[in-house]
Amino acid sequence: MNAHTCACPHCDCAVESREWVHEVAGEDLLYCCEACMQRHPKGMVPCQSAGCDCGERVERERELVS
Repeated sequence: MNAHTCACPHCDCAVESREWVHEVAGEDLLYCCEACMQRHPKGMVPCQSAGCDCGERVERERELVS
């Protein structure tokens, strides 16, 4: 069993037992939710995966940059 994780750089949700979103058919990029797949446009869209904190990480990184 290979341990996939969400392809979002802010997110380490393990790819298990959820509906996973494929960005491109035939590619191995898996995202745990639509927001991750869209790379959190404008940093406004939080991860929709239960228990994931990547939305908070996106916030923190934005604060560090500004």
